[in-house]
Amino acid sequence: MILSTHAIVGGAVASLLPLNPAAAAIAGFASHFAIDAIPHWDYPLRSISLGKGSDNRRLSFSNATLRDFAVIGIDVSAGFGLAIWLFATEISIWTIAIGAFTAMLPDALQFVHTLYPRGPLHVLQRFHWWIHSKRALTGIFGVGSQLAFAGVIAVLARSIH
Repeated sequence: MILSTHAIVGGAVASLLPLNPAAAAIAGFASHFAIDAIPHWDYPLRSISLGKGSDNRRLSFSNATLRDFAVIGIDVSAGFGLAIWLFATEISIWTIAIGAFTAMLPDALQFVHTLYPRGPLHVLQRFHWWIHSKRALTGIFGVGSQLAFAGVIAVLARSIH
C-alpha cells in the first residue's frame, strides 16, 4: 500500500480510540501489516530499495534519489493531511496524528533496516516481508483499488461515530 493509504487507515483506527493515544499507536502500527497482506499497488522507487536483498548503504544523491524522496514526502504529507481532515476533532487531533504516523512507520523502518540490519529491525523486516502480499496489482486498477479501499475505510470509520 502507499503511505497515504496506511495513514488514512491508521487515522481511521485511531479515531475509534480518540482518548487513548497509546492504543491508537499500537493499532495504527498493526494496521500496516494487516493491509499490506492485501494485494495492492506500490509506486516504483528508482533509487531506494526495500524488501529482501536491499542495500541502501551506498545511497547516492542523484536526480532519482531526489525524485524518490519528493514522491515519498508528498505521499506522507497527503496521508497525514487526509487523516487529520477526515478524522480529527479538537480533542483527538494528536491521537489521529499518532495513529497515522505509526501506520506509516513500518515502511520507514524497512529503509532503516537496510542501514542497520540487526536485532529487532531484522526480526520486524522478516515479518514485514513475510506478511506483505506477493501479488501486485498494476495500472489503473492498482491505483483505483487503493483509492476505493481508503474511501471505504474512511466511510466505515465515520459511520461508526
